[in-house]
Amino acid sequence: MIQLLFGDVRVTDHAVSPVLVLKELDGERQLAIWISAAAGAAILSALEPESVDYPSTHDLLVEALASQGALIERLNITSAADGIFHAELSINGMTVTCRASDGVALALRCGAPMFVADEVMADAGVTQAQLAAGDEWPESTADEVEQFRAFLANVNADDFDERS
Repeated sequence: MIQLLFGDVRVTDHAVSPVLVLKELDGERQLAIWISAAAGAAILSALEPESVDYPSTHDLLVEALASQGALIERLNITSAADGIFHAELSINGMTVTCRASDGVALALRCGAPMFVADEVMADAGVTQAQLAAGDEWPESTADEVEQFRAFLANVNADDFDERS
């Protein structure tokens, strides 16, 4: 497993959906995961102070787990197929499957480490140099990589929506 760091949730006029970017801790590769606007908001809200007046569903889940002595220990992104990333949360030694975006939203709230399977990073991970060079990618990820290339080629700082 390869440890990941949160990179960003990018929202631009050029992309149909927000893009969650996770970066390899000890490397140059990144994972680009297309997510819904609601998932993007849930992830970004994890980086802001918790709202006591109006906690999100993710905040509620973390609080409910904590009230029972449960701890989210880690997030593992285990596989990817057809642009869909599958993940598992480790909670008190037990495994719970989840969407990658929900897992990231929860891991960020708890400070839990995030990991990706070596084979997923090998298949779907990209570097800036590879994107710039236009390297060939396996057919299973060609569409996602092409979308990511187009996104990076057309994005500029003015395109970003501040924490929406």
